[in-house]
Amino acid sequence: MNNFKDSDFHPLFSLFHHDVSTSLSGESILNESLIKSLNQPVSTDEKDIGDVLVEIVKESIAGLEDKEIGLTLTGGFDSRVLLSILLHLNVRPICYTYGNENNKDIKIAGEICQRIGLTHIHVGSEEPNSANYLKHVENTIRLDQGNAHLHRAHRTAAAQEIALTHKPNILFTGHLGGEQIRGLSYNNYFSSSLFRKYIETEDTLEKLVPEILEEYFIKPGVYETKQLVRKIKQLSWMQDDPILNRLYFIYDLIGFNHHQQDLRIFKTYFDQVIPVFLDMRFIEVLMKSPHHFMRKTNSRFPALSHPRLYCKLLERFHTPLLDINLSNGYKPRDFNKGIIYYSTKRLWTKYIHKVPNPSSFAYGNWYKDFITVNSESINDAVWEIYDKKAYFNALKNNTHQTNEGYWHKFSNPIFFNLVLKIT
Repeated sequence: MNNFKDSDFHPLFSLFHHDVSTSLSGESILNESLIKSLNQPVSTDEKDIGDVLVEIVKESIAGLEDKEIGLTLTGGFDSRVLLSILLHLNVRPICYTYGNENNKDIKIAGEICQRIGLTHIHVGSEEPNSANYLKHVENTIRLDQGNAHLHRAHRTAAAQEIALTHKPNILFTGHLGGEQIRGLSYNNYFSSSLFRKYIETEDTLEKLVPEILEEYFIKPGVYETKQLVRKIKQLSWMQDDPILNRLYFIYDLIGFNHHQQDLRIFKTYFDQVIPVFLDMRFIEVLMKSPHHFMRKTNSRFPALSHPRLYCKLLERFHTPLLDINLSNGYKPRDFNKGIIYYSTKRLWTKYIHKVPNPSSFAYGNWYKDFITVNSESINDAVWEIYDKKAYFNALKNNTHQTNEGYWHKFSNPIFFNLVLKIT
């Protein structure tokens, strides 16, 4: 990443907002037999998936005491399933949350711990500001040698605080648990505008790449479009098959690139970090089951079937967890009452009785302050690539949004400036 003047490399980073260096060969973590299995009859079920998850968790905790085992817990399904398996194995882990205490995920995690009698440690409640965020940004770049983007900084802060408060020997995380069942969701967090437009429209990369790089203030003269497009087409998730591209995007970019940024940071603070749903044994058994998102492409209402697997696992491993609300407003037990009851409850909570849910980490006015202050000291070498005038005009005149995806285009020049300075 230090060699960010490379016309092949730096625009790719701006397009996907990730350390894409690990994917430039076009190779995928998904082997041919796994892909073929998706076109073969279903050969595994909930029991097989549960057995594999138990196997992964059981071998990870061998010889450890409860106080040595940690779990990042949220109000969603993924970490709740991991908790159910740990409880099934008579393990009572320390549960960790971080961020805004008023966020539903954090409140529900606290409720779970209170009901079951688990130790709940919450960190990261410090109100962010330009100064303390910069400190965590610099630490993030230093820890991962410039490969993790600065938007991982609040996770670095949380991991550091957990390690200082009570450092478990092993930390379980729920990375990529849901995406493999739900499929790709287009939002500012997981997906880039280039990928979405390429998959969902008939526009060519030759047209899209310059358009989007201009939105990100990249000067047209610093890259060669044909060369860059050729490099992009080598990526496993930018081929000619839109359906397979979504599959590869989830695994190769989101799972083994985006989430790996978090995991590499966590691994600098904890002896072992176990992302159970990224274990190839789980991926393989899930792909051979009816629960993988690629198996639902012909379903009229695939979203209604998404909870089935995890509800069945909760029912098998720790039934009380069925009766505690999820962050989306319904209980796992609601799904088990039947599709009519569940769909009605889902409609009510999602579209009618909406309850505000403050972000766990909000990009408020303080983030504009962070960008404004740190953009003033960007090295001239960075402005050889970025259009300085367009950048500052947009910073001054845009109606700014409060999400991570929006701020990438403003933070990228700052990120590379700090990479130059620190690494």
